[in-house]
Amino acid sequence: MDAPAPAPRFAVLGPVRAWRGPAELSLGGPQQRALLAVLLLGRGRAMPVEALVDALWGDLPPARAVGTVRTYASRLRRVLETDRARPEVLVAAGNGYALRTAPGMVDAEVFEARAAEAVRARAAGDPARARELLVQALDLWDGAPLPGLPGPYLQARRARLAERRLSVLQARLETDLELGRHAEVVGELTVLSAEHPLREPLRGLLMLALYRCGRQAEALETYAAARRTLAGELGVDLGAGLRDLQERILRDDPSLAAPVPAHPPVSRGSGTAKATERPASLPAALADFTGRAPLIDRMTGWLTRRDGTAPVVVTLSGAAGVGKTALAVHVAHAVRAAYPDGQLAIDLLGTGGRLLPPAAALGEFLRALGVPGPSVPEGEDERAALFRTLLADRRVLLLLDDARDAAQIRPLLPGTGGCAVLVTSRARPAGPPGARRIDLDVLDPVEAIDLFTAIAGPRAAAERRAVVDVVALCGFLPLAVRIAAARLAARPGWPVSALAARLADGGRRLAELRIGGLAVETAFQRGYDRLEAGTARAFRLLAVPETEGLSPSAAAALLGTSRAEAGHVLESLVDLGLLDSPSPERYRYHDLLWLFARQNPEPPGERGERAAALRRLLRFALGAQLEVLRVVRPGAPMPVAGPGETGGPEFSSTAEAREWAHRELPGSLAVIRQAARLEADREAGGDTGGDPGGQAGDAGGALGEAADLLLALDPLLEDGQRWDEARPAARAVLDEAVRRGDRRSEARARYVLGRILTHTGRPDEARTHAERAAGLCRGTGDGALLAGALDLLARLAFHRRDLREVLGDPEGARRLRREALELFTGLGAAEAEETRRLPDGPPDPGPDGFTASP
Repeated sequence: MDAPAPAPRFAVLGPVRAWRGPAELSLGGPQQRALLAVLLLGRGRAMPVEALVDALWGDLPPARAVGTVRTYASRLRRVLETDRARPEVLVAAGNGYALRTAPGMVDAEVFEARAAEAVRARAAGDPARARELLVQALDLWDGAPLPGLPGPYLQARRARLAERRLSVLQARLETDLELGRHAEVVGELTVLSAEHPLREPLRGLLMLALYRCGRQAEALETYAAARRTLAGELGVDLGAGLRDLQERILRDDPSLAAPVPAHPPVSRGSGTAKATERPASLPAALADFTGRAPLIDRMTGWLTRRDGTAPVVVTLSGAAGVGKTALAVHVAHAVRAAYPDGQLAIDLLGTGGRLLPPAAALGEFLRALGVPGPSVPEGEDERAALFRTLLADRRVLLLLDDARDAAQIRPLLPGTGGCAVLVTSRARPAGPPGARRIDLDVLDPVEAIDLFTAIAGPRAAAERRAVVDVVALCGFLPLAVRIAAARLAARPGWPVSALAARLADGGRRLAELRIGGLAVETAFQRGYDRLEAGTARAFRLLAVPETEGLSPSAAAALLGTSRAEAGHVLESLVDLGLLDSPSPERYRYHDLLWLFARQNPEPPGERGERAAALRRLLRFALGAQLEVLRVVRPGAPMPVAGPGETGGPEFSSTAEAREWAHRELPGSLAVIRQAARLEADREAGGDTGGDPGGQAGDAGGALGEAADLLLALDPLLEDGQRWDEARPAARAVLDEAVRRGDRRSEARARYVLGRILTHTGRPDEARTHAERAAGLCRGTGDGALLAGALDLLARLAFHRRDLREVLGDPEGARRLRREALELFTGLGAAEAEETRRLPDGPPDPGPDGFTASP
């Protein structure tokens, strides 16, 4: 299959241009490119055609302006769309148009995102990072914006864009001065000040740069020239800012000096509390760190506002690979300026086999603070007391990475409010009471795409849709996205689509997500190896169903335990970062953790456990569905016999039963599909919930129970008009029943499939399945299902095929109905009464349930 065409990318920070992959697109003449520019600057907003006419021509539009706009739009579609019959980029919106672009595909949007991130970095005390982002933003420009394009709208936007570029350039020059780069920017500031003589902030930056270069006289002459220019051009004096700067230069104000790194003198005391070493042991920040802007803002706010006597403690919890350490290190660097007395960092090895004891961590901290080795106390309590003494009245930041639990953290906490602590841990919760907690989730899709693109390079921009597929297959997990991008970067001959195809195979996805010594599977394995045998078993078995989530009751069925015991296990796995709980009473795996759990081999003594767990879940679902029917349709016959005691739910009302049934329907249908495959998987040696060691007889029972559950779901499918959802499950049961010659299961599947096809507008196919179901029931002696199949055939024979004709055998329909009634009458009066009704027929049926015409 050919890879989908990459999404187009656009430029407006210079000439209006567009590319698809590496190829530049021909956008036509100035008016046509002007229309594209107007839509691009609208950022996806719908623009009526009248507004587009005004934008292109103002008060003097041509006679056929509306038609001309539509002609331009049609021509642009030829260039921008891969399928003009189904436009995805230039789309109709009301009586106008809108341009839909993929995230990061318009240079102006990327420019603003980088500029905004730079503002946050600068506010957090990281001017180096801010400068890097500002340079990236300015590098997107390709000369003056929108040159040669007509229309009053673009004229105004051209001026606005130029002003925006100048303001970002000014911010970059300010960060240059904050970083002591005054000598490098004097020339640039001289040119800019001449080009923009009325812009006072640029004059001020030039004055400061000249002063810091030892050129005080030139700085004062710059002030005088600015004063003459404003007086001559506008007849006004300079603003207070420049006047104040001139006065400070005249008096050699020390605050104007270039910044220098603060390195207080180091003095090692002869022991204990006199040590004053200034540690700086933070790991290097990731150059390509991406996203998390709201969290960064929140964390830097917590860590830079000290408003109490206790140290600020911020904990980051989450699953393996979610980026806890990367975020913590990034934030720690961002707030370094707020902790001038040092930063301490240590790996507590919480997920490894060799946990770092608090006493050992304290020993490392004390030595980093300048305590000589022989003076470090032996006991944990003595070390903790000395540590707190050394940090009293100091402002030090601690980064405690990969903590196992609160007990490991507690002895490492400072005693006063001048310090702060950043903790990362898979455990939830981690840290002492009063800690500020963040439960870190995966990246949002745009952040994941940005991270992948930053690492993988230009190919990512050329294959945007394949990038979207890759990051989705990585489950937006930062570690997985980083590994996938690094693999691609190391293989220059691979297109992104080739990587996406390899990751699409769930059986090999984890194997693909490794490079060098870095692997998603290894990160998961460290947490798994810590589990006790019973919890590890639960972690494997809860991954058996191919469902979106689990309730505690379903988990109890899988594990073969009580609901209370299952709830305890579920919460334990959540606390260990191996499960998520997106809402009360709901649990789910991350996609990659789910694959890891399913692919983890069972111990030799547990062969067949997965198949048994699936059977238990299937019986639970069947029992629960029958209980729903008892509540929703009291007194009505059950379509199948119950599976015995299943620990299913109890319902206090019809509404509660219906709500449960519809909420759990996707899971029930998934279990049906999976159980139907059980025997085929066993024969193939696979393990999708089954087990190679499972018995054929067990699989046969699973298919029969899957068919029973399918039949039990049938009466409630119509409530929510969810027939299409059920079709794959019915087809799976039918295919496997035919393959194995299971006539009973085949009859059930064909009956339900006939019902589905009837309600989804395919009556001819429905009749075929209903007739086959009736034939099978006559052979198996299943009178109840035979009556249902005949009733379905009667309805199909009577009702209209479409608006023009009636199916041509009303007498045959009555005959089928009479036979169904006789069968149901033999089974009981309730069934007969049900069959007399025609709920989807005319409003006023005749005495036998039919009318002369539809």
